[in-house]
Amino acid sequence: MEPTACPAPVEDPCWRYRIQLVGELMNAALRAKYVAAFGDACYVSEASTFDCWYKTWEKACEDAALIGQVSGNAPYDKGYECQPDGVGNYWLQIGPDVANRTWIYFDKAPRQTPLVEVDGVPTEVSGPYRNLTEPKTLEPGQPFECDSGMVGADGTPLTQQKWILQVNRKAHGGEIHSDLAGFKWPCKNEKCEWVMCEEPLVLGDPAKKPLEYPDTEAQVHHVVPMNDKRSCSWGTNSNRNAAVISRALNRHFTNDNPPEEEVKKLNDASAYMP
Repeated sequence: MEPTACPAPVEDPCWRYRIQLVGELMNAALRAKYVAAFGDACYVSEASTFDCWYKTWEKACEDAALIGQVSGNAPYDKGYECQPDGVGNYWLQIGPDVANRTWIYFDKAPRQTPLVEVDGVPTEVSGPYRNLTEPKTLEPGQPFECDSGMVGADGTPLTQQKWILQVNRKAHGGEIHSDLAGFKWPCKNEKCEWVMCEEPLVLGDPAKKPLEYPDTEAQVHHVVPMNDKRSCSWGTNSNRNAAVISRALNRHFTNDNPPEEEVKKLNDASAYMP
């Protein structure tokens, strides 16, 4: 099977709803308040702007009503509902005068910064496959299914995913090892009880299916996920952003902001050689 031909990067705006924050948004303490209240909706963009974006106007309106108290200003009046302005935006009355309102704008959401805070410092992900030659096309939201530029033993072109697994397999004497062996996360067992799962060292080789334990199947994971919490393109298909982990751990990480522990472990790992 031929590797997927990756399209050239194209402008693909991700339209989402932005609430009208108040206060000095360069202030780290104020940003922290918004993140604590509104969670992953709020983020720093790759252009260093800070805003809170939502997939639905209903959730945006719900959080917009809390901006007054979250920001440390007077709480907004309650009892009002969001109203459409006819061109895609919404407004919410926040005081006795109808002119006293906050806005929810339907706009192009900027890409969330791919930098991850490690020990308080925004840090680029530079995982163990950083020495592998990058594919011709790199873009946010791209899977590891593009042509790697390499060929297998039979002369067949390899996708990025197959090449990364081949490099891992070669480094470990024919076995595929997890790049996050020993990582622990909460999961449910066969009795639907919450327990702590631990990432194994040796993973199931997808080239040798059927696997006895499918959840241990080796998968190539985007450390910064392909899509963010708003389903907007985020992590790229750079080999630096790749890690080989089990299907179970990959499922746990789906679209979550990368945990600091993961990034530290991968950035500290020795680089694989092609």
